[in-house]
Formats: sequence, C-alpha cells, structure tokens
Amino acid sequence: MTDPQAGQPSPGPGQGTGHPRHPGAPRPGQAGIGSIFVLAFIVILVPGVLVYLVSHALGLALGPASLLGLLTVIVCLGCYPSVLVRLGWVRRRSRRR
Repeated sequence: MTDPQAGQPSPGPGQGTGHPRHPGAPRPGQAGIGSIFVLAFIVILVPGVLVYLVSHALGLALGPASLLGLLTVIVCLGCYPSVLVRLGWVRRRSRRR
C-alpha cells in the first residue's frame, strides 16, 4: 500500500480541505489596514499640505500659512471617521437606549 500524499508537504493551518477561511484575513472588497492608512494620508495630510502650499504661494507669511494648514489638518481629522463609515469600511455605532 502506497500513500500518494506521502512525499508532498502538508498544507499550512487553514489551507487544508474542510478548514474555514482564516478569520483575520480581509475578504475581497474589504479594506485592509494598509488601505485605511493610505486613506488617512490622503484625507488628512494631503489637504493640509496643499492649503499650506497654496496660501504660502499666494503671499501669506510662513506662520499664518502653517497655521491655516494645521487648521485644515484638524478639520479633516474630524471628518475622517465619517469618510470610513461612508465607504463602508467600518460599521456605524449602534445607539444604546
């Protein structure tokens, strides 16, 4: 009696037949942690830097242009959670009564 599987490596955890999919792996279409960080960079930091660059290029001094860029970053930071909810990457908070 020979086993056809004898010379082949065993499948890793969660890769064998009949095993459920690894619960920590993102499903297709679901955002991973890298996607959330890239979105944070685009939604929070990029607008602040652009506001700073445009206002400084239009003749605003370094200090006020920096403060305006910082204010933009703070406002975008407040809007970031709603962007995640609108994209469907996080669930809405359930209201407790």
